[in-house]
Amino acid sequence: RAGGRVGGGAGSGRAASRGRRRAGVTGAASWRRGALLVALLGVAAGCRKAERCAVIGVTLGAGLPVRQMEELGLEGEELRRAALEALRQSGGFVVPEREPPGSGPRCRASVALLDARLATRPAPDGPPESAVTRMEVLLEMQAEPVGGEGFGESARWGEPIQPGEAPGAALRRAVSGAAARAAAALALGMAETRKPDAEVIRDLDSGDPRLRDYAVRVLADRRNPAAVPRLIQRLKDPDPEVVERAVGALAQIRDPRAVVPLIELTYRREPPFVAQLTRIIGDIGGPEAEAFLATLASGHADASVRRAAREALDDLRRGRAGAPGPPDAGN
Repeated sequence: RAGGRVGGGAGSGRAASRGRRRAGVTGAASWRRGALLVALLGVAAGCRKAERCAVIGVTLGAGLPVRQMEELGLEGEELRRAALEALRQSGGFVVPEREPPGSGPRCRASVALLDARLATRPAPDGPPESAVTRMEVLLEMQAEPVGGEGFGESARWGEPIQPGEAPGAALRRAVSGAAARAAAALALGMAETRKPDAEVIRDLDSGDPRLRDYAVRVLADRRNPAAVPRLIQRLKDPDPEVVERAVGALAQIRDPRAVVPLIELTYRREPPFVAQLTRIIGDIGGPEAEAFLATLASGHADASVRRAAREALDDLRRGRAGAPGPPDAGN
């Protein structure tokens, strides 16, 4: 890729929020922004109607310093307003003009510009010499209900710099596009938290990987054993992030039905991943878990896996020894 980076920071290649997900840079023109939102919000529209969260403020998160953004042509207040407008347009939040009345749900939000750079790319369907210079950004937004668990989303967006146009103008358009994409995803996630368990479990089979991801996250928090069979199915999800979240959800629920599928997930995997799963399998426990850990501890080719398996096995056995036994038959 040609072109030089015009902005960056310690977190520019990676968003720092819990459960963030990245959307790829889109080459769409500005009018396609609306089509994207319609597609995302069409999914959210099928959610059970519930009271939307009122945004009581948007703050600037950790990203590019304000001074650096200003050098690029974007003020911090412009970034904050772009995020607020994106939340308003998403349909998943209420953005009141003043402090929201009543006792309905309220959310705090934040936005951070993590990266901004110039890139020269070939024009779509054009010859190599028809390259265009674009401003590409990575932006992160978070929304957190007061007193509850929030979500974070990061999104990329790119806008071409028009002839005679200052880069700052393209930067502002790119920020608006990225904010719209992140806010639409946040609206989807917040809607998922308002659904009953049965609906969330059904969403595990959604064709939208982002909806599957949110469903797994919500079920992990609720720890409902009824979700275990469908979460086990998600261990074979084509999206690796959904797989990772399904592993985490099963670790939190600690249902013995997950042990064998988690063992099967270790096959033909890299040692760091296997070592991580040994702890989860040991925490769930049971005869299959103990036998598997004993095998790894004595015979795995990787020393780090053997060590992790021994530690998990020791913890499992200590926990079993300290657990109360069955009640005495004479009592």
